[in-house]
Amino acid sequence: MSPTIKNRLWNPAFGIRFSPKAEHQPSYPFLDITRFVHTPASSSEAARNEGVEIDEFSDDEEFERHATEWFDQQDQRVLQVTETISEGTQVATDTDGNLIDPSKQESVTTETITTETVVTKTVATETVAPPLTNLDYTIDVDHWEAARESQAGSQESFWSYRMYRHIQENGEEQKVRVHYCTSKHTMEWVCQRYFADEKVIGFDLEWLIRPKNNNPRINVSLIQIASPSRIGLFHIALFPKDDFVAPTFKKIMEDENVTKVGVSIKGDCTRLRNNLGIESKGVLELSHLFKLVKYSKSGELNRINKVMVNLAAQTQEVLGLPLFKGDDVRSGNWMLRLSERQVAYSASDAYVGLQLYHVLEQERLKLQPTPPRPEFVEKNLPIKFLTADDVDESDATSESGDSEVISDCEAELDGSNDELPQPPTASRTIEVEPSEKKVEDTRDPRIIAAESQTTQYRNKVHVLRASTTSLRTYFLWHNNEGLTPESIAALLRTPPLKTNTVVSYILDVIIAEKLPYQKTRLRNEVLAHLAPQALSGVRYRALAEDAQESEEEL
Repeated sequence: MSPTIKNRLWNPAFGIRFSPKAEHQPSYPFLDITRFVHTPASSSEAARNEGVEIDEFSDDEEFERHATEWFDQQDQRVLQVTETISEGTQVATDTDGNLIDPSKQESVTTETITTETVVTKTVATETVAPPLTNLDYTIDVDHWEAARESQAGSQESFWSYRMYRHIQENGEEQKVRVHYCTSKHTMEWVCQRYFADEKVIGFDLEWLIRPKNNNPRINVSLIQIASPSRIGLFHIALFPKDDFVAPTFKKIMEDENVTKVGVSIKGDCTRLRNNLGIESKGVLELSHLFKLVKYSKSGELNRINKVMVNLAAQTQEVLGLPLFKGDDVRSGNWMLRLSERQVAYSASDAYVGLQLYHVLEQERLKLQPTPPRPEFVEKNLPIKFLTADDVDESDATSESGDSEVISDCEAELDGSNDELPQPPTASRTIEVEPSEKKVEDTRDPRIIAAESQTTQYRNKVHVLRASTTSLRTYFLWHNNEGLTPESIAALLRTPPLKTNTVVSYILDVIIAEKLPYQKTRLRNEVLAHLAPQALSGVRYRALAEDAQESEEEL
């Protein structure tokens, strides 16, 4: 039996309703699944078929699960679907399959082209592509392009966390999940399970605008954190007890080894300290990184400063889409249970900060010379930037700080059969103190050779577009048959680098520096790690197509 309008979660006039429930109803809002899922099976049967144990979910998690289903179903709803019934006959139906009166549809005039040859005028346009990172979750290119083509100001034109996907090995898409928590217990469970091991966290706060007071529920109404796969919304204002600080969340915020990123983040952390007693460390202001990257590229180093750049402006410039900042949502009542628009707004704010950081950090590492990352805001240090005069090209020191050692491997790479120069024979023996003896480089000879070749390449070219780290990784891969990205990741660092990081380094060099590659190895060892969406994207499409054409080396 379908519930009455009073008990429905969705109300056409008011949106999602969170009205008080009768005693016999569950504590989470009722979702009329039958209105959205066209299947004879009940919602409980569907849950069992999907392998979901409903008893394992708390009230908050049950609401999250239903809300996620509702959002996903809205993505699939199309205002009009045209179905071909027979040849020459078409009818229009709505989302429920009901026929639409043809007289109410707009008439379509068909124009016949009588000329045999149609000349199309080609207009040269700049190729624009979404920024891709080496994270597992990347933006869906089709969603990004559709947003750019949408009418400006429409809901479809804005950037959203829901555009990001992780393509699993079996080809299935995994979306970013949102955890909406209204108790300290659930907050602790989510932080411990999903965020405790993250090294970079997107962070933001929302609060109710009121005169100065000492109420944490008003001053820190909602806490938002984000990782590549999860977003946590911790609604402090609705916590049942005056105990707001989950231990794992406090540990994350006070750990300097976990980088927290956001815009105007110092003020948010001050609110946390004043109201919840959390001393945040490892706090990075995105405005500092944004200006460092932007003006280092343009050479306008005098414009690198600590003046804030709002989140919407950074999103538009770096990610290529506007960020929704509606005043009606931003200045809404954050003391009440969140509406659909508030969930989307607050989740996107935390997640966009995380994505901005990874894109900007990736661009910073490509700069030559590469400036250091801005210091954490709690250290109150100036932003450091480098000019060409700051780099001593005659220095033979490798990136790791060890002296370069010429080895047999390097001679082979150079294609030279000449013997390595021998040190001159001393006319008399001199005893050398142990502390003055030359320390032998015990690293893998392949790493030493790759670093040496990187130094030679840097001295040879006038403009270096790829980073030194990327070049070293490329030479390691290119000059050693059988050395895969997985092997290189383990060779360069313990614990190993992420394989996707090594893959991105190799591809960056091939694209930016136009260095040679063996097509078979590129296809089987490197491109095989990319998601299909990345392979079909603007950045890697030409390279992927070229690797399929021939087995010959460029």
